[in-house]
Amino acid sequence: MKKIAILEKLVSIDTTDQAEGVIADYLADLFAQHGIHTEKVASKPGRENLVAYLGEATDKVLGVTGHMDVVSIGDRSKWTSDPFTLTARDGKLFGRGATDMKSGLAAMIELHDEHVPLNGQIKLLATVDEEKNETGAQTLTAQGYADDLTALLVAEPSGVDKQALANNPDKFPTEMAQKLLAANQTNEQHFLIFAHNGSLDFKVTATGKTAHSSMPALGINAIDHLLAYYNRQKQYFDQKHPIDDVLGDIVPITTLINGGEQINSVPGHAELTCRVRTTPALTGDQVIADLNTIIAELNQQVDMNLELTVINNQPPVKSNPQAPFIQAVQKIGAQKLSQAYPLMHVAGGTDAAHLAKHNPDLPVAVVGPGNDTSHMIDEYVDEEMYLKHIDFFKAVMLDYLK
Repeated sequence: MKKIAILEKLVSIDTTDQAEGVIADYLADLFAQHGIHTEKVASKPGRENLVAYLGEATDKVLGVTGHMDVVSIGDRSKWTSDPFTLTARDGKLFGRGATDMKSGLAAMIELHDEHVPLNGQIKLLATVDEEKNETGAQTLTAQGYADDLTALLVAEPSGVDKQALANNPDKFPTEMAQKLLAANQTNEQHFLIFAHNGSLDFKVTATGKTAHSSMPALGINAIDHLLAYYNRQKQYFDQKHPIDDVLGDIVPITTLINGGEQINSVPGHAELTCRVRTTPALTGDQVIADLNTIIAELNQQVDMNLELTVINNQPPVKSNPQAPFIQAVQKIGAQKLSQAYPLMHVAGGTDAAHLAKHNPDLPVAVVGPGNDTSHMIDEYVDEEMYLKHIDFFKAVMLDYLK
């Protein structure tokens, strides 16, 4: 089956933080065989995004995006089968990166070959480097490829094994889980994700002065100064913040702390990094401004030298759940996926944070085959749900561009 063969080929190419250009070449050749126009857009040598077009741009341009890179396989010996060989077992297709982008890809090819008239355009945006830095989406956004989008499908995994419904009462209350299970005729429960948090990454550096540990008065202890800042940062994050009606409160976590050079020296340098899942009620820009105010106050102290550097600041995505596109995707999803298809919001981010950056009213639906095994050993996609999502995507495309 061609749909499975495409997935098999994509999984076979190791794009662990590298070599997405190999997939871009394969996709470009595949699309060319079906008469679909494409162009490659490099973020850096060997890491080319691919843009494919079906139909003519009018007042409706439906974006479909997925990323071509994958995370590390971890300990290869723990995989039941080769992570870069698509392996079928018990109705599941195992392999690293078996979840993103492929449904939209196959749906576009089928629509083209069926010569279905489209009142508008489908634009596939296959991106690089999503797992670490999202530079692919940044490149495409900066060069205007997202400017004309009027709706966006993000083909990230949006399902869980049905057992997770029963085993996670904190996330899925019993009554809700029972209703979903009763309506579900498949192995997985999927959701329409219409909102997700933004992501702010920053580093705070304390610069001191090294000295021999026997004469600490001659030095300036950067670790002490960083800890003074850290305590103020913790107070800031522990206080009450504006709460978003959908995404709730921000979610901060300090992820790395480094300092000092050797055991017998006063440390002249120390730093911490932090990630904050932001919301429209408290944006990354506001968090940065608030923390810089704290730093400015601390830097008034003698010998204190603190500096904040922004590593990444992605805005949240929050679609109107009543938007016609979101409502249509939900209705079609319930039909094509043979289950109730509820709306959901999540903390994790997607490339939509960049692609919707200049159009905050862009309706975004994060929907795709795959489940909560992404990034794990023995990652898989349920074969039935993979094939159902191809029909689902095709129906959404046809409905939106009718």
